[in-house]
This record gives sequence, C-alpha cells and structure tokens, in this order.
Amino acid sequence: MDIIIDGDCRFCLGSTKLLRRILVSPLHVITQYDLEYTDFQKRFDASDWAVDSIKLIVGDQLLMKSKAISTLMVGAHWYFQPLRILFLLPTVLLDALYDLIAKNRYLWGKGNNCEVI
Repeated sequence: MDIIIDGDCRFCLGSTKLLRRILVSPLHVITQYDLEYTDFQKRFDASDWAVDSIKLIVGDQLLMKSKAISTLMVGAHWYFQPLRILFLLPTVLLDALYDLIAKNRYLWGKGNNCEVI
C-alpha cells in the first residue's frame, strides 16, 4: 500500500507519524514532491488529484478521505482496533469531519512549514 499526502504542512507530518505508530506494517509515504507522485497521477483520473485528502493506493484502487483511513485501520495494532467502531458512522458524516480537519490543518499544524520534505 502506498499513501500519498500533500506534504505542505506540519499537520500532515504529525498525521503520518501517528499512522506509522498505529499500523503494524511499514507505511510507504509519498508526497507531492516525490518522483513517484507523477506516476500515480498518470494512473488515476485527474479530478481525483484535485481532492484535498489523503490518498491510499491499494492495487488499482485510489481511496480517499474516510475510506482510506478505515482501510488503513484494518492493519492497525490490536490495541487500536476498538477505534474502528467509529467507521460504523455514515460515510457522509465521516467525510464531512475529514473535510473540516483538512480545511483547518494549517491552523492546527501551526504554520505552513512542512517537515516531511
């Protein structure tokens, strides 16, 4: 699995570090500044790249927003598995919450300096 983040704020760094702690298997992170990013852009529809979201590539599928996070959580350590109950909520609600967080990530990330790059 490859995970693509936009890589332009500290919030993305914190989220990536948290995901690496939660998941059992290693996480391959790609930012918009990596060479692989262009290859993935060619494989999927251009409108998908306009969406401000984490992007998870599983085989030939591109998953975004809450669907990407819920798919990642399947591979979480056993002690994080109870958090999966949150994904019983409607996808519309989860995606709205995700959009709220994504919209305000620069505020919560304390600036626009990304440390992923």
